[in-house]
Amino acid sequence: MNRRFLVPFVFAVLAAASYGANFGCASSQKAEPGTPGKLSEVEEKVLTQAAFDLQCDRAKLQMSRISEDGNMMGVKNETYGVRGCDKQASYKTSCGWGQCSVFNMAQAQSTTQKM
Repeated sequence: MNRRFLVPFVFAVLAAASYGANFGCASSQKAEPGTPGKLSEVEEKVLTQAAFDLQCDRAKLQMSRISEDGNMMGVKNETYGVRGCDKQASYKTSCGWGQCSVFNMAQAQSTTQKM
């Protein structure tokens, strides 16, 4: 390959690789929700938000991924459910372009039966 074309080619490949590394929020060492291990950035944010919304200690929360809602143009969307302290809430997440956002989809609801 001609050197005149090699330098821009190498630069373009390196730029594309570093650009792609900025997409998403999840770490490469991701544990499934509810299992011991390192949580992804988005799971950490969901638990932090849920602890506040449910007024419940993080250690008492149980989180599960309800759905993976799609991955479009480098933005990954998921829905999580969190329960703890006799309450539950659902959260939509949107991760891409180097940041994650967590949205509470409903007011916290009690999980105990009223008589």
